[in-house]
Amino acid sequence: QLSSSRPIHSLHIGNDGAAFVEVLLGSSSGGDFQVLLPSAALMSPSESRAGAEARRVRLFGPDSLVKGPAQATWDRLRVVLSQPYCQSRPYGLSFIRVFSAPEEEE
Repeated sequence: QLSSSRPIHSLHIGNDGAAFVEVLLGSSSGGDFQVLLPSAALMSPSESRAGAEARRVRLFGPDSLVKGPAQATWDRLRVVLSQPYCQSRPYGLSFIRVFSAPEEEE
């Protein structure tokens, strides 16, 4: 749940062992979730199997996000992670930072 409904400009995602991430947007007033960030690789298959570079930060700017949903206002995020290459280690995120679009006067 986000603190307020605003358009989303960019994301910073701190990985902790996940191979892929997908971010969906929704509203507390209801309706279906929409894709903001299509499935993006956080680790390669060889890095995943070896457990190398598991803690990396990826920055997703406006060019990486789906335009329509990014420009509307949302107050909920659903983050979907997967790690199909190594199922013996736990995985997740260390953090996710959501940035709203800059104000016109800024």
